[in-house]
Amino acid sequence: MHLEYEHAAASGLRRYVNTVAQELGCSGEAYYAHVDPAPAYAYIALDDRLSDHPGEDTALVWNENDGWAVAIEVTAGHELTVVRYFGRELLPPPPDVARFVEDVFAGRAPEAGPAGTTDAAAVRQHLATYAIPYQERVTARPGRPAEQARRRPTS
Repeated sequence: MHLEYEHAAASGLRRYVNTVAQELGCSGEAYYAHVDPAPAYAYIALDDRLSDHPGEDTALVWNENDGWAVAIEVTAGHELTVVRYFGRELLPPPPDVARFVEDVFAGRAPEAGPAGTTDAAAVRQHLATYAIPYQERVTARPGRPAEQARRRPTS
């Protein structure tokens, strides 16, 4: 695979997950995302706890095979157990993911299985669409250099 393509997929995943975290109202760096090694994976820590699992921390997790899921951390070793899968699509719009999380916490999210995709190349191509295109650095700036602007001749 080309480095630019992998970079775009990684950048796209980070941007996509960051947008989901913002939709959820997460503050700071409350997420983790990686493309390599496979499978691509993301984790967003959630502040609230599920009413039927009050003693466990919750997280929103994503991987390129299963899609989004709300999970609980059941051990001190941070092992995750999925409580509910989003299931409908692998990379849904961030507002849909936020509604899914809200529905899980409200107890109204329907039962769903994992999205179930195995086409890693298609997933990475889709992730790359979320990347911000690379722009060349501007080497020449319009106007006078700062030092020339400061040195005005006195008459």
